[in-house]
Amino acid sequence: MKKRTVKDFIALYVPEDEEKLVLIQSGISADKTFLDTFWAAHTHALAMADVQTGQVISGQCYLSWPLTDKEREAGDYSKLFAKGQIYRIKARGWKGDSLSEPQWYVMEVLEESVPCPALEDIWAEYTKPILLKDEVLGTLTLDREMSMFNGTCRWMGKDIQISLDVEIEKKASWTRVTNVMKKLVADQEVWDKSLRAMAAQKLTDQANEWLADNDQTDRNPEKDPITEEEFARRILLTEFSVSPGGRFTAWYEDDDMFWGHVVTVDGTLKKGPIGADIQG
Repeated sequence: MKKRTVKDFIALYVPEDEEKLVLIQSGISADKTFLDTFWAAHTHALAMADVQTGQVISGQCYLSWPLTDKEREAGDYSKLFAKGQIYRIKARGWKGDSLSEPQWYVMEVLEESVPCPALEDIWAEYTKPILLKDEVLGTLTLDREMSMFNGTCRWMGKDIQISLDVEIEKKASWTRVTNVMKKLVADQEVWDKSLRAMAAQKLTDQANEWLADNDQTDRNPEKDPITEEEFARRILLTEFSVSPGGRFTAWYEDDDMFWGHVVTVDGTLKKGPIGADIQG
């Protein structure tokens, strides 16, 4: 198979250069393209506008450009655009069939921090806080980039963090994850016990292995091992996260049993706790 090159990347776009104004939505990433033959950088614009009129001509679009190995290693490409800024660029449009969002090859950045009232209004609306108020969970704030509502709630007499993963455009997903979290809170004594029991069942043996390797303690894991009851008591719940499908994860501090790693327990309302692990 013929090895793809940057020329093949350029060939995907029309040969005509155009000038556009773009409002940058996110940071810049780089990955291999064309069967892992060369690197390209990419970012998203929240909207694109006409240079002459300032009129918005496109919603979210994908901006991409090829990188040499030297450019990728230097890392300067990651500073080409900044989130929330408006740039005037020279670009070429996608030549093939229409994609889920418009795609542009960025040839050159001509000007940065360009005034454009229409794009500035879009950014102001985009960054306006979205609050979800619930009688049980309190006020949750949407993190748009992470597609997640964040907040705090009371659990066994203490405040914990909650992160509810949603599909922003689908309000039904908001309801689904908040309902899962509310059911956990409503029956928190039972859930707290079962989640800790799962963590202890799965990880106590491993904790004793780590204890045996710890030269900073005088405790002998053979004579005085960590028991499942001790393990369940020592871990400290700090956060719950819930996925759009309803699966949840409880996050615990490990009380240094794993030298500062995080203990996680996964579960669903129907199946209960289904697994435990250490993270980080």
